[in-house]
Amino acid sequence: MDTDDRYIVPGLVRGLAALQAFSNEKKELSVSELADIIGSNRSSAFRIAYTLEHCGFLHKSGDSRRYALDSKVLELGFTYLSSLDLLEPSRPVLARLRDDTSLACHLVIRQGRDIVFVDRCQATGPFTSTVGIGTRWPAHATVTGQQLLSDLTDEAIRELYQDYQWETFTEGTPGNLDELIARIHEVRGLSALISWGYFNPGMAACASPVYRLSDHTMIASVSVSCPISAFPREEFEGRIKDEVVTASQVLSRTLSINNPQF
Repeated sequence: MDTDDRYIVPGLVRGLAALQAFSNEKKELSVSELADIIGSNRSSAFRIAYTLEHCGFLHKSGDSRRYALDSKVLELGFTYLSSLDLLEPSRPVLARLRDDTSLACHLVIRQGRDIVFVDRCQATGPFTSTVGIGTRWPAHATVTGQQLLSDLTDEAIRELYQDYQWETFTEGTPGNLDELIARIHEVRGLSALISWGYFNPGMAACASPVYRLSDHTMIASVSVSCPISAFPREEFEGRIKDEVVTASQVLSRTLSINNPQF
């Protein structure tokens, strides 16, 4: 997208970059660390952090001088999700899928190069999922992320991953852009993707896309997860996969009925 730099507010750009600097691996940051990440001097980083704290987007962690995200960030996220009318229709679908499979069930969207878990139903069996709402994982390394990326053109994926620092988690993880594109070609159009230790060697997962039926745009993914030992692989790739696909299709139809934009 072409932009006119005359209308860009540099301070706002740096403030948004500061919010994006926080992650699961970097839940707390000092001013110096924040300055390094956003590429500013310490004085500018301090003013940005102070302003975000004043506005309720950051808070100091305990008695330290380290900052962490505050609740207003979540409010923005949930306002966005509410605007998509995703959460309310998804909850009964996830609950039924959980009851039918006994597994932890999740609703996932893509934000840039990450997937974000935006809702879940906890498992009824012995396995308790540690994946919380707001958890981010790299899209290129997960079957859910690859599924959501597959809705983009090859050109859009190449632009998205320009200058990306690739990280691998298992031998199946694409280690560069060409490997990711090849993987996307393999999975594009499939009704579901199975992970059998693909991202986490001890875990199985199955993901199926949720579509906006008016234009067949992929807007989210329904997934389940459990330890590999929980089910025989044949059952997971058969019955469990079928249940996940049914749930994603029900949610797609429900969204279409409840909201004309879908």
